[in-house]
Amino acid sequence: MIEAKDIHYIYQTFEKSDGFLGSIKDFIKREYQAVVALDKLNFTIKEGEFVGLLGANGAGKTTLIKLMTGILSPTSGELLCNGFNPYLRQPQYLKHIGVVLGQKSQLIWDLPAKETLEMLKVIYDIEQHKYEQRVAELCELLNVSHKLQVPVRKLSLGERIKFEIICALIHSPKLLFLDEPTIGLDITSQKSIRQFLKSINQKENVTIILTSHYMQDIEEMCQRVIVLSKGCILDDLSIDEIKQKYTVKRDIIITFKAEVPEFLESYQLQDTVVSIPEEEYQTLASQIDLMTIRSMNQEESTLEDIIFRLFNENG
Repeated sequence: MIEAKDIHYIYQTFEKSDGFLGSIKDFIKREYQAVVALDKLNFTIKEGEFVGLLGANGAGKTTLIKLMTGILSPTSGELLCNGFNPYLRQPQYLKHIGVVLGQKSQLIWDLPAKETLEMLKVIYDIEQHKYEQRVAELCELLNVSHKLQVPVRKLSLGERIKFEIICALIHSPKLLFLDEPTIGLDITSQKSIRQFLKSINQKENVTIILTSHYMQDIEEMCQRVIVLSKGCILDDLSIDEIKQKYTVKRDIIITFKAEVPEFLESYQLQDTVVSIPEEEYQTLASQIDLMTIRSMNQEESTLEDIIFRLFNENG
């Protein structure tokens, strides 16, 4: 479905010189600097997979989405999506992809969403009865049927994003690219969109590539995560594998009903509370009288904890 081999993407930038003379110098001769946005990316995504792209700001997530959608072309390397080179923008490829960019919109601001959908019907050459059936199905799933005739400017952010997703799926694409689709949404809208996307992925076998800073999006929807750092792939694993690989062993916290047993005093945090490293607890467990314990818990590493630590460790 998607195959990337040694993908590089380099762009040029320059720093503006200070002052009036600096501006004149820049006008006559600018000194450019090459910036490596993506460096030697290699990965394969199979049909029907739901893959998350994770990385700090500037890691290369959106750049990679733009390469796969044909907005940008790689500096070097080979990228194939559905057997096509995206940057050639062949109609046979473009008509089988859908794109939602959280900061961009294809909806016409002063017109109802229905008008944009009608325009897309013509662009994608969708038969009328198939179009009507598809619109009804998607709007019902996202609970926005009653908003079809409302001008886009009067819709809530959550409703607008839902219609953006409907626009991206109206032609039943094989590939769906989502760049921060739930950014700024309330919890209810986020949950509704997550459930919808999981359903579409499973029922229609749509391959979905998602970038998001919300770890709950990634954890609830994605089967696999590609972690980017400074334009390189740091890891490419399933959610469970990521957790297993990077989970830090946490202490076991025990609160006793009365005083702490003498042999556990070296682990004491408070009057009746001890904190025991997991590996040491195994040897001490048999000596602890369970009847003296008020509560015992061990805090698990969340995906957010793990990714935060990875980003910090890798700059």
